[in-house]
Amino acid sequence: MKLLPAGKGPRAGFTLAEVMVTLVIVGIGLTLVLQGLNTAKLTAAQTRNLKLARDLAILTLGQVEAGLFQEEEGERMFGSYAEEGYEDFSFEVVFGDDTLTDVEAPLGEGGFDTWDYRRSIEEEEEDYEEDEEAVEPYETVRIRVTFPPIRDYKNDLVLERWMGWERVYGVDEDELAASAAGAGADSRGGSVAPGGGK
Repeated sequence: MKLLPAGKGPRAGFTLAEVMVTLVIVGIGLTLVLQGLNTAKLTAAQTRNLKLARDLAILTLGQVEAGLFQEEEGERMFGSYAEEGYEDFSFEVVFGDDTLTDVEAPLGEGGFDTWDYRRSIEEEEEDYEEDEEAVEPYETVRIRVTFPPIRDYKNDLVLERWMGWERVYGVDEDELAASAAGAGADSRGGSVAPGGGK
């Protein structure tokens, strides 16, 4: 039997290159897993915001249909959901053929100027006040709920619903009084025979 010299025995362990390759592979794997978890978290937050925005929009549309906003003047309403506990969520409601405002500012400009926007809306409303609207059986109501942006995801939700005219604007008091007066006169009077007698 031949013995090997002590210095020339088989090597045990890994080389430095093998360890480095293993660390790189494990690092890439961990990076991909963490990136996937972060994307899943952001997608879940966006889904929560969209679901909550839909629920809040349906709540507001129900309030409009119930007549809670009949006292509000104009074709456009703004508000927030701070009373419901969602301070970061706001809404815009438009009636009829009006369009929702464009929420994206041009890239060269800074933020959105709300005072300038409200002045332009008031000027538009003055123009519309001159035009008399005819009563139609239904009215289109659109709502946009805006919530905090998450990365490149969309940060608003738009819903549209058709509602009865009287539910949105209420019954016109002049027409109601005229119809009540006309109905009262018909019910009090008797019929007169053609010959002049009763």
